[in-house]
Amino acid sequence: MFATSILSSATPVHGVSDDPIAAAIARHEQGLPAAPQAEALHAWVAENRASWSGLMPGLDQARVGYVDLRSTDSAIAQASASLDRVAATQAYHEHQQQAQFEIGVGVWMEQRCVYQSDNYRSKRLSGAMRDCHLGLDLFAPAGTPLTLPLDAEVVVAEVRDMQLDYGGMLVLRHASGAHPRFFSIWGHLSHRSARRWQPGDRIAAGTVFAELGDFEENGWWLPHLHLQLSLLELPDFADAPGVGEQVYAAVWRDIFPNPAPLLLAAEVQPTP
Repeated sequence: MFATSILSSATPVHGVSDDPIAAAIARHEQGLPAAPQAEALHAWVAENRASWSGLMPGLDQARVGYVDLRSTDSAIAQASASLDRVAATQAYHEHQQQAQFEIGVGVWMEQRCVYQSDNYRSKRLSGAMRDCHLGLDLFAPAGTPLTLPLDAEVVVAEVRDMQLDYGGMLVLRHASGAHPRFFSIWGHLSHRSARRWQPGDRIAAGTVFAELGDFEENGWWLPHLHLQLSLLELPDFADAPGVGEQVYAAVWRDIFPNPAPLLLAAEVQPTP
């Protein structure tokens, strides 16, 4: 049980009946899986380790390294939170050289210090912040092409042209029958990546379907991909939370599974 129940103390945007996330929280509070297919999808992800490693050029062979956005002592986190492009870029390159990696990784379910603006105030719990990262970040140069690992249908294709938002964004539905139906959320893309597609378009596995955006079009972040999986079909995926309240971590783990096993042969561990 949560210390604060959404049914008694939170103020959801919608009622439980038309808010799938509120319904998932309520299921968890009743001792049920937050999403009925959670166990099956988690198992499928585990069984298909590194099957998406062709997403970025060289990802399957690249040295990967942890990028710290949780600690207030992290120069990358400090510069990112203050939207300082020059300092963030310099701090990232210095860290990359020191740690000797080619692709940076921001880990799933990390509680981060960079989400402190009003954009990240909870709409579910009074006084709470949304600072728990619900996807996986892969840091690579702007313009890095992305190759789709699994057949998909486009659900959302839009540009969210605001600082600290996604910039170019796609949401795809995967429903092949070989796994439970799920959705993938792709954030911080170039604007043309989002404008290339329309809802209802079908994209075949192996298609180069998007590219990473630079600061001016990715929400003013270091160039990177935010990849998030979702078992829930949300009424408006454009508002799908990329970060959530820490108190609901157990729910987020069920409904937004860790993408890392699909992409990486081994887990990237945060540095102490």
